[in-house]
Amino acid sequence: MFYQLEEVKKFIKNHLNVRGEIKGLQRTDTYEIPLDAIREVLVNAIVHRDYTNIGRDIKVGIYDDILNVVSPGGFPNSVSEKDILEGRSEIRNRVVARVFKELGYIEQWGSGIKRIKSSCIKHGLKEPSIRETGDFVDVEIFRIDEKVENDGLATENDGLILDYKKIVLNYIEKNKKINTKELKQLLNIKDTKAKSIFKELMNKNLIERKGKGRSTYYVIRKK
Repeated sequence: MFYQLEEVKKFIKNHLNVRGEIKGLQRTDTYEIPLDAIREVLVNAIVHRDYTNIGRDIKVGIYDDILNVVSPGGFPNSVSEKDILEGRSEIRNRVVARVFKELGYIEQWGSGIKRIKSSCIKHGLKEPSIRETGDFVDVEIFRIDEKVENDGLATENDGLILDYKKIVLNYIEKNKKINTKELKQLLNIKDTKAKSIFKELMNKNLIERKGKGRSTYYVIRKK
């Protein structure tokens, strides 16, 4: 069960946009959906699902606009949707819940939904949708509405190009120059996107190209 939880988290992370920021000698990755909210949604789905629904599994889907987690079993009969959203909780699977709490996956009973919402809102996302749909609980976490050009380079409006600029300039300041291979490794991106970033920064007169062919590299443009 815990192995499956970690594998699903890994799967979700691999399909999310991520921003990198250099702090000192370390690179810090920030995912478009906060990882603590993802973990909380998955833990809630595992702990509160109805295991008597044989043949029904927890479904996780990643789409252009949302992360969707659907778990079998609606809200417990003794609590309403309003109660759930306000933090009231009733434990359906006491043994599973106790194990998760003892291992640190659950901090406080009834706090999961509030943490999911507050984490997403602090991250700049819309408030997640948590609702009962038939005999299922359906959770939707909204992704960032990226405005991406055909070559995959984020525009300035979504804030990503500003991070790219800072990362590239910081790297050049420390290493005097940067080439395509180094940028690809630094940001974990493909060749076409690296070239697009360099082109954008040159158009802004922030960097200039030196050398030719495979010897091409980029330096900070002198004012």
